[in-house]
Amino acid sequence: MASARQELRLLGIPPLRRFGQHFLLSEHVRDKLVHQAHLTQADIVVEVGPGLGFLTAALASRAGRVIAIERDRTLVKHLERKFSANNNVDIIEGDALATPLPANAKIVSSPPYNISSKLILRIIKSDFKLACLLLQEDFINRLTAPSGSRDYGRLTVVVQTHARAEYVSHVPKLAFYPPPRVDSAIVTVHPTLGIMQPKNTTIHEDLVRALFTQRRRKVRGVLSRYLMTKYGEEKEEILSRIDLEDKRVYELTPIEFIRLSNVITGSVKS
Repeated sequence: MASARQELRLLGIPPLRRFGQHFLLSEHVRDKLVHQAHLTQADIVVEVGPGLGFLTAALASRAGRVIAIERDRTLVKHLERKFSANNNVDIIEGDALATPLPANAKIVSSPPYNISSKLILRIIKSDFKLACLLLQEDFINRLTAPSGSRDYGRLTVVVQTHARAEYVSHVPKLAFYPPPRVDSAIVTVHPTLGIMQPKNTTIHEDLVRALFTQRRRKVRGVLSRYLMTKYGEEKEEILSRIDLEDKRVYELTPIEFIRLSNVITGSVKS
């Protein structure tokens, strides 16, 4: 912790709350994060929020190229000096949520927790190879939750439609400076290529959003009201093509949501 504090003191900045800055200190956690990514010299790695470069150095020693995206201008200058001799490290000043992700990249990061939802949605909709992330534990529990569980919700369905998320290990608060208020964990995310996908992503995500506003109600009733509001006279035709068990919304699996949205897509007039 002293080294992180000393670096920040030399830079003349405190950790910035508006950027959600909590600097990883634990070498054990860092090495586990890197190990889970199975890096080779053929890999392009994107790191979101490199901070002081603690993880960046480990990535640069294993990957062919590291693209580190940092918003804090002072930290950008510090990183540029720190990695000036590393030809395989590119420091980009900017917003990771607005910076294009290169195709077939691995995203290995301990990003700011205040962008977790937007970042994971951006990743799963990109042409990514793998993501290995250090995020808040309760958020990861939502990503990996099975249908019917307390943590299962709209975000779970959207993520599991495009990817397979796996909980790796718990990370305590004291692995960071300053310690966050919540415990953290490592998660790996793999694209699920070849698995059934929605025919229309807009219809699918609108359906998932609408149904989860009443997550504990029976699917048929919630779906019927949604279809009437959204598609009017086409409601009965759509319902006739759907074979629903007597489930509640939060009990539907991601595949069942895809099947529902695909029936709607195939039934509505263009």
